[in-house]
Amino acid sequence: MISAKVSAPLKTFKIEPGTYVKAGQLIAQLDDTELRNRLEQAMTNEQAARMEAGALGGQVATAHQKVTAEGWLERRGASSVMAVRAAQAEYAQASAQQAAAGAKALTAKAAREQAEKSLEYTEIRAPMSGMITNVRAHVGEVVQVGTTLATVFDPSDLLVKFAVPRERSRTLRPGQRVELTVDGTPRPLSAVIKTIHGAQEPPINFAVVDADIDDAKLAPGEVQVTANARVRIADARGAKR
Repeated sequence: MISAKVSAPLKTFKIEPGTYVKAGQLIAQLDDTELRNRLEQAMTNEQAARMEAGALGGQVATAHQKVTAEGWLERRGASSVMAVRAAQAEYAQASAQQAAAGAKALTAKAAREQAEKSLEYTEIRAPMSGMITNVRAHVGEVVQVGTTLATVFDPSDLLVKFAVPRERSRTLRPGQRVELTVDGTPRPLSAVIKTIHGAQEPPINFAVVDADIDDAKLAPGEVQVTANARVRIADARGAKR
């Protein structure tokens, strides 16, 4: 599945059903205007937080020096215990403020890094080499996080997806072989069940099954991506239905 990782308008979409793409190829671009604004704001917030933390760091250093000086004077009778305690309180307060500012700076940094990552996600690339099918988006559409834009299949590793009644799916198991007749292919082919998904929707009450076709036994171009097929499943006695 080729899907969006950020929400934004779809600016360009360079693929059509049947297009062959290579892994990492740029196939779509999301409008990054809002995300760039977020990044600029995040950078500004981080800079301000760092400056605040730096300023408070200077106050902490000054307060610490005052504590040291008041303690030295108090030991020599030139200052009072109250003055020492007041200096210590100022130092504690400045330290707490610096810690809070430091945490704020770290939060601002994380927000900036997330904004940078989101901006990278505006370039959508093919996750693998293969053929594009099921294009579901169009330029100008605002896509949400997780929206599937299209599907890419590796034509050298074909699968067959088929639906069975939910009660019938309980008799299936991974590793079980099925026989399929593909439109346009005169001979039956073999496939091995890999995954048995749950019911798609309760009213439909069907389960979807993925089976891996034995590609080594296929002639070049014998089976095309998106071809239709009929699947036969052997029961416990070996009879097919």
